[in-house]
Amino acid sequence: WYHIPAYIHLKTYLYPGTLDPIPDTALINGIGQFNCDLNRQCPYYHASIRLGQTKRFRIINTSVYATITLTIDQHRMRLIEVDGIYLNGKKYVQSLRLNPGQRYSVLITATKNSNRNYWIRATMHPFIDYNNQYHSAIQPNARAILEYVDENLIMINSSNDYMAIINRSITFGEIFSDEAQLIPMISNVPIGGNVRKYFFESQHKGSKPGYFYLNNHTFVHPTNRSLLSLLLYDNLQKLSISTAMHVENNEIIDLIINNIDFAPHPFHLHGHHVWILAQGKRNDGYVNETTLDNIKYNLKNPVYRDTFTINPYSYVIVRFKADNPGIWMLHCHNDWHLQLGMATVIVESPTYIKEFYTKLNLINQIPIQCHHHS
Repeated sequence: WYHIPAYIHLKTYLYPGTLDPIPDTALINGIGQFNCDLNRQCPYYHASIRLGQTKRFRIINTSVYATITLTIDQHRMRLIEVDGIYLNGKKYVQSLRLNPGQRYSVLITATKNSNRNYWIRATMHPFIDYNNQYHSAIQPNARAILEYVDENLIMINSSNDYMAIINRSITFGEIFSDEAQLIPMISNVPIGGNVRKYFFESQHKGSKPGYFYLNNHTFVHPTNRSLLSLLLYDNLQKLSISTAMHVENNEIIDLIINNIDFAPHPFHLHGHHVWILAQGKRNDGYVNETTLDNIKYNLKNPVYRDTFTINPYSYVIVRFKADNPGIWMLHCHNDWHLQLGMATVIVESPTYIKEFYTKLNLINQIPIQCHHHS
C-alpha cells in the first residue's frame, strides 16, 4: 500500500538518483497495521478454521513492487497449486515467498492447540534488504489471525523464530530458487523437436533510476496506433524487431533470459504458461550460445507457470508452444521496472491473426472500439 498515488511516485522516480519507491505498509486482504500505537487499536483479517479441519488458502501477491513472505505460526503449508497449475502436493513449507503477480494455493490443517489463535504474517522484503535507506515510518509487516473457532480463544504474541523461518522459505531470489523444483500433479513433459531459441539480457542503464533494457532496447508504448492495428493494416515494418519478436503458429520457443542486475526480477508472459527448464541461483552467471550446452535442462515434469523469477546475476530458460495467436507482452512484474521499459512484445502467428480478423470483417471495428473505450 502506497500512501501517495502511483502517478506522483512515477514523476519522482524518473529523476536521477531516485531509488525504487517502497510501499508504506503491507496489507493482508486490504487490512494492515500502519501507525498502530497504544492509543489506536488496529484491525486484523480473520481466517477461521476448526480443529481437525483442512482448508485451502489461495494466495496472490498483488503488489506492484514488493516480494512478500507469508508464514503462519506453528503451521506448515502444503503447496498444491501454482499460477493455476495443480502440483503433486508433496512439498511442505513453513514460509512462502511470492514475487509480484505470483499465485499459490496451500492446504492448512488445524492440528495445533485449539485453546488459542495463531498469527498469519506477511513481510515485505525491499524494506528488509535496504533497511537503512528508508524512513522508519514504513511498516513492512502485516498480520492476520488464523482463528480456531471451537471456543473463545486468546491470541499469543509468539514469534516462533520468525526471521529464521523466513530465511528457509522458497522462491526468494536472494536466498533460494526452489521454484523450479515444484512438480505438477499431471505429468506435462515439454514439447521437443525443432526449437527456436531467443536470448535476452535484462539490465539497468544510466543513473538511478535510469531505464531498463531487454537486449539494449527499452520498451516504449505506441503513441498513435495499437500494435494490432499496425499488424492488420500491413504496417509490419513499424513493428520494429527491437521491440517485438515474431513467432509462427505452433513453433516451439525457448526464451533464455539473463538478469544483469543486482535484484531478482519476476517475469510474466501474457497468453501462455511456460515450462521452467532451468533456473540459475544468485550469481550463477549468464548463458549464451556457447555455454548453453553446459546447462542441465529439466525435461521430465518441470513446473509450468506464467510468472517466474530470474535471480540476480543469473538466468532462466523457459519454453512454450506458440499455439495461442495474439500480441503478447513479456515483462517484469515489478511495475516500476515495467514503466521504465523492462518489457518486449511477442507477435504470435501474425498471418493467422490477420486472416481471422479479415474473415470475420472485424478490421474496421478496431477504430470504433478504440474510440468507444478511449
